[in-house]
Amino acid sequence: MGPLRAVLTSMPLFEGLTPAELDVLFDLAEVRTLKAAQRLFTEGELSDALWLVLEGDVEVSKRAADNTVTLLAEMGKGAALGELSLFRATARRSATVTAICPVTVLRIPVTSFRKLIAASDLGALKVVNNLAHQLADRLVALNDKLLSEGRKGLSVARSELRRTVW
Repeated sequence: MGPLRAVLTSMPLFEGLTPAELDVLFDLAEVRTLKAAQRLFTEGELSDALWLVLEGDVEVSKRAADNTVTLLAEMGKGAALGELSLFRATARRSATVTAICPVTVLRIPVTSFRKLIAASDLGALKVVNNLAHQLADRLVALNDKLLSEGRKGLSVARSELRRTVW
């Protein structure tokens, strides 16, 4: 795990983990590479893993009801993707993630990670805590964006929330 350990310990998702805790998580994980324009996953697919961008950049997009595609974000090194799969029993991908350039990612299978959480594995619980902080930051950014877009933005958000939750 040598050089990869230095990369992982510098990422917010793994903040506070000991070398032994990192080793347990890394034993579950696999490293994959993508070419530019290759999809990591597609909106609507079953979620089976948490992904972490180790190198490169990806774009996150979503298809609207009228079939137009909206770019939601560009994310790079350290970005956690597919994190909702950890918290929802039968989660489907809420967006499509595509490599902008050559990308290296770490895949952590949800089933194995949930077993660590159920066993009260301290490293897994630290990762969940770090994810909660990242999700809270994303929610604050989304709220700010919605407020800046006025009533139209709030209406769209309400519709999307109803479609997702109910």
